[in-house]
Amino acid sequence: RMMAEVPKADVVVTNPTHYAVALAYNEASDGAPRVVAKGRGEVALKIRSLAAEHEVPILEAPPLARALYASCDLDDEIPPALYHTVARVLAYVYQLRRYRTYGGAYPQQPQDLEVPPEMDPGTHDEGEQR
Repeated sequence: RMMAEVPKADVVVTNPTHYAVALAYNEASDGAPRVVAKGRGEVALKIRSLAAEHEVPILEAPPLARALYASCDLDDEIPPALYHTVARVLAYVYQLRRYRTYGGAYPQQPQDLEVPPEMDPGTHDEGEQR
Protein backbone atom coordinates (compact mmCIF):
# COMPACT_ATOMS: atom_id res chain seq x y z
CA ARG A 1 0.00 0.00 0.00
CA MET A 2 2.80 2.38 0.90
CA MET A 3 4.48 1.89 -2.49
CA ALA A 4 1.26 2.93 -4.25
CA GLU A 5 1.67 6.37 -2.64
CA VAL A 6 5.17 6.99 -4.04
CA PRO A 7 4.02 8.11 -7.53
CA LYS A 8 1.71 10.67 -5.87
CA ALA A 9 4.47 12.11 -3.66
CA ASP A 10 5.83 15.62 -4.20
CA VAL A 11 9.41 14.63 -3.43
CA VAL A 12 11.56 11.77 -2.14
CA VAL A 13 14.31 12.79 0.29
CA THR A 14 17.24 10.37 0.46
CA ASN A 15 20.39 9.60 2.39
CA PRO A 16 21.89 8.50 -0.85
CA THR A 17 21.08 4.80 -0.52
CA HIS A 18 20.28 3.91 3.08
CA TYR A 19 17.06 5.87 3.61
CA ALA A 20 14.27 7.22 1.44
CA VAL A 21 11.28 9.23 2.67
CA ALA A 22 8.47 10.29 0.32
CA LEU A 23 6.60 13.48 1.24
CA ALA A 24 3.29 14.80 -0.04
CA TYR A 25 1.62 18.09 0.75
CA ASN A 26 -1.95 19.04 -0.06
CA GLU A 27 -2.50 22.63 1.06
CA ALA A 28 -6.26 22.17 1.07
CA SER A 29 -6.38 19.18 3.40
CA ASP A 30 -3.03 18.86 5.20
CA GLY A 31 -1.81 21.02 8.05
CA ALA A 32 1.77 20.14 7.10
CA PRO A 33 3.54 17.86 4.61
CA ARG A 34 3.00 14.15 5.32
CA VAL A 35 5.24 11.10 5.08
CA VAL A 36 3.55 8.85 2.50
CA ALA A 37 6.32 6.24 2.24
CA LYS A 38 9.61 5.53 3.98
CA GLY A 39 12.16 2.79 4.01
CA ARG A 40 15.72 1.63 4.55
CA GLY A 41 17.96 -0.57 2.45
CA GLU A 42 16.04 -2.50 -0.22
CA VAL A 43 12.80 -0.65 0.54
CA ALA A 44 14.60 2.69 0.12
CA LEU A 45 15.94 1.55 -3.26
CA LYS A 46 12.44 0.51 -4.35
CA ILE A 47 11.04 3.92 -3.30
CA ARG A 48 13.80 5.68 -5.31
CA SER A 49 13.16 3.46 -8.32
CA LEU A 50 9.40 4.09 -8.26
CA ALA A 51 9.96 7.82 -7.81
CA ALA A 52 12.32 7.95 -10.80
CA GLU A 53 9.87 5.93 -12.91
CA HIS A 54 7.07 8.40 -12.13
CA GLU A 55 9.25 11.54 -12.37
CA VAL A 56 8.91 12.35 -8.67
CA PRO A 57 11.91 14.55 -7.78
CA ILE A 58 14.56 12.84 -5.65
CA LEU A 59 16.64 15.08 -3.41
CA GLU A 60 19.74 13.89 -1.57
CA ALA A 61 19.72 15.47 1.88
CA PRO A 62 21.15 12.92 4.34
CA PRO A 63 20.46 14.73 7.65
CA LEU A 64 16.88 15.53 6.59
CA ALA A 65 16.27 11.98 5.34
CA ARG A 66 17.53 10.52 8.63
CA ALA A 67 15.51 12.98 10.73
CA LEU A 68 12.29 12.32 8.80
CA TYR A 69 12.83 8.56 8.91
CA ALA A 70 13.51 8.57 12.66
CA SER A 71 10.83 11.03 13.75
CA CYS A 72 7.85 10.18 11.51
CA ASP A 73 5.65 7.17 11.04
CA LEU A 74 3.73 6.54 7.83
CA ASP A 75 1.04 9.14 7.21
CA ASP A 76 2.41 11.41 9.96
CA GLU A 77 2.71 15.12 9.35
CA ILE A 78 6.30 16.28 9.64
CA PRO A 79 7.29 17.73 13.03
CA PRO A 80 7.29 21.54 13.41
CA ALA A 81 11.08 21.54 13.92
CA LEU A 82 11.46 20.46 10.27
CA TYR A 83 8.91 22.87 8.72
CA HIS A 84 11.47 25.42 7.54
CA THR A 85 13.79 22.87 5.94
CA VAL A 86 10.97 20.95 4.26
CA ALA A 87 9.48 24.24 3.03
CA ARG A 88 12.79 24.93 1.24
CA VAL A 89 12.64 21.47 -0.33
CA LEU A 90 9.04 21.94 -1.49
CA ALA A 91 9.81 25.41 -2.88
CA TYR A 92 12.53 23.81 -5.00
CA VAL A 93 10.14 21.05 -6.13
CA TYR A 94 7.49 23.58 -7.17
CA GLN A 95 10.13 25.58 -9.09
CA LEU A 96 11.25 22.35 -10.76
CA ARG A 97 7.68 21.60 -11.84
CA ARG A 98 7.36 25.10 -13.27
CA TYR A 99 10.65 24.61 -15.14
CA ARG A 100 9.48 21.27 -16.58
CA THR A 101 6.24 22.90 -17.77
CA TYR A 102 7.39 26.32 -18.95
CA GLY A 103 11.18 26.14 -19.29
CA GLY A 104 13.33 29.07 -18.25
CA ALA A 105 16.17 28.91 -15.76
CA TYR A 106 16.76 25.55 -14.10
CA PRO A 107 16.02 25.94 -10.37
CA GLN A 108 18.92 25.77 -7.97
CA GLN A 109 18.79 22.79 -5.63
CA PRO A 110 18.72 23.86 -1.98
CA GLN A 111 22.07 23.47 -0.22
CA ASP A 112 22.89 23.06 3.46
CA LEU A 113 19.49 21.70 4.46
CA GLU A 114 19.97 21.73 8.20
CA VAL A 115 17.98 19.92 10.83
CA PRO A 116 18.18 20.37 14.60
CA PRO A 117 20.98 18.07 15.84
CA GLU A 118 18.64 16.31 18.27
CA MET A 119 16.45 15.25 15.32
CA ASP A 120 19.30 13.72 13.28
CA PRO A 121 20.16 10.23 14.54
CA GLY A 122 23.34 10.39 12.43
CA THR A 123 24.83 13.00 14.74
CA HIS A 124 24.35 10.70 17.74
CA ASP A 125 25.80 7.57 16.14
CA GLU A 126 28.93 9.07 14.61
CA GLY A 127 29.87 11.74 17.11
CA GLU A 128 30.90 14.90 15.30
CA GLN A 129 31.61 13.14 12.00
CA ARG A 130 29.06 13.21 9.21
